[in-house]
Amino acid sequence: MVRTPVSSRHLRDASARLVLDRLWDLDEVTGSALIEATGLSRATVHDVCDELIARGWVAELESRRTGADPGKGRPARRYAFDPRAGVVVGVDAGQHRISATATDLRGGTLARTVLPASPEDPGAARLDRIEQAVLAVLDDAGASPRSVLAVAVGVPAPVDRDGRTTFRDNPFWERMNPGIVAHLHDRHGWTTLVDNDANLAGVAEHWLGHGRGVRCHVTLLAGERFGAGVVDDGRLLRGAHGGVGEMRYLDLVDGVGSATGIAALVRDDALAQLARLGRDDGHHGSSLQDVDPAALDAADVFAAAAAQDPLALGVVEHVAALVTRVVATFASIYDPERVVVAGAVAASCEPLLALVRRDLDRYVDPPGVEVLASALGRDVVTLGAVRRALDHVREHALTIVPAALR
Repeated sequence: MVRTPVSSRHLRDASARLVLDRLWDLDEVTGSALIEATGLSRATVHDVCDELIARGWVAELESRRTGADPGKGRPARRYAFDPRAGVVVGVDAGQHRISATATDLRGGTLARTVLPASPEDPGAARLDRIEQAVLAVLDDAGASPRSVLAVAVGVPAPVDRDGRTTFRDNPFWERMNPGIVAHLHDRHGWTTLVDNDANLAGVAEHWLGHGRGVRCHVTLLAGERFGAGVVDDGRLLRGAHGGVGEMRYLDLVDGVGSATGIAALVRDDALAQLARLGRDDGHHGSSLQDVDPAALDAADVFAAAAAQDPLALGVVEHVAALVTRVVATFASIYDPERVVVAGAVAASCEPLLALVRRDLDRYVDPPGVEVLASALGRDVVTLGAVRRALDHVREHALTIVPAALR
């Protein structure tokens, strides 16, 4: 058998990767602890740490003596990963708002910003708005654009592994992802990752939310439109063109009929019922009649339902029957342990999810699926984008130049 020789550079990089991974998750560690944790020799550990210091990833702390007698023995060399070696930015480029969060390399938030947007904005205007959001959050964080090691952007469109939306004949998707990767790289040299917003919501739930410790879960973004991020054994399922979480198939599902999301379904159904109530007799029959129709949203309806408003209760019951079928289709296709309803609607939709849980067993075989509202709020996509950017930097750290050396 012919053995392929392994270069000394390859071995050194493997050692550096091993040591850096250990340091990344710890506040500080001695050289001796690194030797024990990695199995590398003392000389290799200290040589690698010196290299990581020179590369800007690690700092050496003041040495101190160890042992029973602190006055004797060699001072222990101590090292720490430097989370300020660079900045990452996570962006949720939604239909109506573009939010950005800048963090250090351990995910510590440095600043957040939100800018308005419109789903009708042409692609060029949307690119400018995304760029403005990133620059604004960097300014708020007191960080230079040169300090950015990665930007990750979530968009309401299917995205392939290269950050492109390759499905044809959908002008909305083309406006949502009009070449973001190339634009930010050409303008600032930033490494830019683009992904579907529901996928990034799934990443966030796996990192900080109800997906932790769960092998298979589906995160359902449920605002104006349904979209899903499917995580199996810690991996996002994408498909050939990034279309796994797209839900246009709901057009074909009896009793559902479209991919319209919970927030839109509840609002629009309530407005229709209120209009009918007004035509029937004009009497004051619902507390929702006191709400400006132009400002009515799903949270208003859920609050009224919690107060036992009959009209709101009827709306929630009707939409819950539809959502139960949506969840059941995902349970049948992907067999998840848990479905997490995420986005801005998650904060108020528990009355609806209680009905979904009540009726889901009619459609799903035992042991069934758990249905929960996300606790991550409306920033769930931004959080997932931050995690995606952090993972990229960590995976490619040995080929990235940290901020201090740029």
